[in-house]
Amino acid sequence: MKIIENSDVLLINVPTSRSAKINKVSARMLSMPPLGLLYIASSLSKTDYIVSFVDLAIESISMQDFTNILMKANPKIIGISTYYESWSAIKSLVRVIKSYNNNIIVVGGGVCANFCNYQMIEELRFDYISLGEGENSFLQLCNSLLRNGNLYECEGISYRKQNGEIVRKRPIRITDLDSLPFPDRSLLNLEKYVYPFTISTARGCPGRCVFCSSYSFWGKKVYFRTVENIIEEIKYMVLNFKAKEFFIVDDTFTMMPKRTKKFCDLLLELETFFIWGCESRADIVDKDLLWSMYLAGCRKIQFGLESAHDKVLRSINKNITFKQVENATKLAHDIGFDINISVIIGHAEDTKETIEYTLEKSRLLKEKYNANMQFSINTPYPGTDLHQNAVEYGIEVLTDNYDFYSTDNAIINTKYLTADDLRYYYNSVLGIRKSV
Repeated sequence: MKIIENSDVLLINVPTSRSAKINKVSARMLSMPPLGLLYIASSLSKTDYIVSFVDLAIESISMQDFTNILMKANPKIIGISTYYESWSAIKSLVRVIKSYNNNIIVVGGGVCANFCNYQMIEELRFDYISLGEGENSFLQLCNSLLRNGNLYECEGISYRKQNGEIVRKRPIRITDLDSLPFPDRSLLNLEKYVYPFTISTARGCPGRCVFCSSYSFWGKKVYFRTVENIIEEIKYMVLNFKAKEFFIVDDTFTMMPKRTKKFCDLLLELETFFIWGCESRADIVDKDLLWSMYLAGCRKIQFGLESAHDKVLRSINKNITFKQVENATKLAHDIGFDINISVIIGHAEDTKETIEYTLEKSRLLKEKYNANMQFSINTPYPGTDLHQNAVEYGIEVLTDNYDFYSTDNAIINTKYLTADDLRYYYNSVLGIRKSV
């Protein structure tokens, strides 16, 4: 948290309902800095805006504390990160801000805001929504509101016109990621995060998984930072924050194996030896790539399994097989990686038999390769093909209250399973995870 008197902009990261259900120690265990807000902060500071920041997801702040923050920062604009399961919390936050000073301009951003801009303006009382990548759209909006710019020339924003119409202006992708200033980590209380140093090396995903909104948010093209630029950020983190560990938050860091190997080679040339982790795909890695990563300090790797049943995998456009995941897991285990594997319960084509088969194979991966199995419940988030075409998939969505949209809560019936069935299996896998 960093609060500067008479700021131009106050950026706020909100807690999710999941973090509200658990104690502060557990919340910290789940914590990573809000990288998107830190990128926006850097872009604003680069153009001489005074920026304050508070992460309500990890700070213990009372209502009076928050009021004191508003009094000290005295911001003209407040930017809020948005998450589906924080809907009511965000609504309350905006209400408090507007009650304190109705002249403060409140802007929402993030994946949730991108797909729910109309509801957020109508229901949550946001003045503006920043769409797509905030480094461009939020900065343009600040320029138009605070520096006499032209609002009608802003790209990637949504707002209500004087006639009551809500407009949505298409965001423009940032193609040169190397041009962005590094995230402003000086705003953070780094000691409050388990993973204080996270790095984004690319934006987008080539996959079209039906349960994921990445394709709808980013589009079909993936843009990459150069390896040299990534290494410069790591050197910057060492120089300014004495970083020795980091986690790469890309959807699939290894999607270009040659690039990954080059990164590993350049990382080894640095004086500091780093421990790091990333997400990958089982059909991309091989023994040589995994060894290159391990020798360069990578110790944690995550694979998305989602289901052990190949028919179900085909139905969700995952384009892998269970055998590929098991082979990649074995390779990583034999080398010495700490392995996480994600599994989703309740796909449209899941039956009790396919889920039980997936649980059986999950137990095998846990017992044989010491994989950390991470289970979640299928949730049709806006922006996903599952949400857009729920009827065609035979999905009945039981609520439109986004507070309940969480991967640990069943809000759907499928053709073959009820929400109660999904809760039963989710609770049973928690027992498996602890007992193995």
